[in-house]
Amino acid sequence: MFRQTLFTMSNVCILTDSTAQFVRPNFPGYERVYIIPFDLQMPPSQPDDFAPSGHDSQPRLLSPSPQQFIRYYDHLGRKYDTILVLTLSSLLNPAMQNALSACAQYSNNTTVEVLDSQMVGLGLGLIVQVAAEAAARGESLAEIQHKVRVSIPHIYILFCIPQLMYLAHAGLLDSSQALAGEMMSMLPIFTLEEGRLVPNEKVRTPRHLFEAFQDFMAEFESPTHIALLHGVSHHTLRIRPLRQYLQESFPDAPFSEHAIQPHLAALFGPQCIGLVVSEIVE
Repeated sequence: MFRQTLFTMSNVCILTDSTAQFVRPNFPGYERVYIIPFDLQMPPSQPDDFAPSGHDSQPRLLSPSPQQFIRYYDHLGRKYDTILVLTLSSLLNPAMQNALSACAQYSNNTTVEVLDSQMVGLGLGLIVQVAAEAAARGESLAEIQHKVRVSIPHIYILFCIPQLMYLAHAGLLDSSQALAGEMMSMLPIFTLEEGRLVPNEKVRTPRHLFEAFQDFMAEFESPTHIALLHGVSHHTLRIRPLRQYLQESFPDAPFSEHAIQPHLAALFGPQCIGLVVSEIVE
């Protein structure tokens, strides 16, 4: 956390990044949420005789620079007294460090706070929603930060990432390990723990992947929201039986499905499949 000033104000907005996805668009306080975009760097085109391999043709996710963050701080500071910055996990991308660097250079009277969400995608969206709803109720910055910190450990994420070279290009996995993993045609499963991708297990078939998702869900009693994220090859996971299992096992929990968006796909690959479980209680 970086604190630019020593006082708090109730006129708060939330600045997040474009890897965030939201389980519903019009949550209370959504008008206070602003998104700083990532850039997608596409590989240079080459002659047909030198066409790049599938791995070399992957887009690169470029985080906003400190200068871009400063421009957002300056713009939002004209309307809000306080800016709470919630980007994706600092262990997945340098966006948070750039936000902190910008905060150190920012000389306006606006209060800017940067917190590590330890999340990405739908998990980041849920944390932003918590902050936005608290801000809409007029709660102070300290109260909003407390709610965010309390909520983070109650969001659980499981990812199946078949295209491991995306992780290698993001600096999250050794290239040789990623290449070997893809050659084995396994379906690697990771959990997101304290902002870090942690290998969980590897399965061989969609049926085994479905069973792994079931085992993950068996650990929960009363989730407040369940969200399924799927990419272009969502048939890899048996979506229909998983949906039926979730609705039968947790009939009172809201359930939503989401297609992976381009910036998250650039980080984890377009075939990524995710399961997000929230136990946040107001």
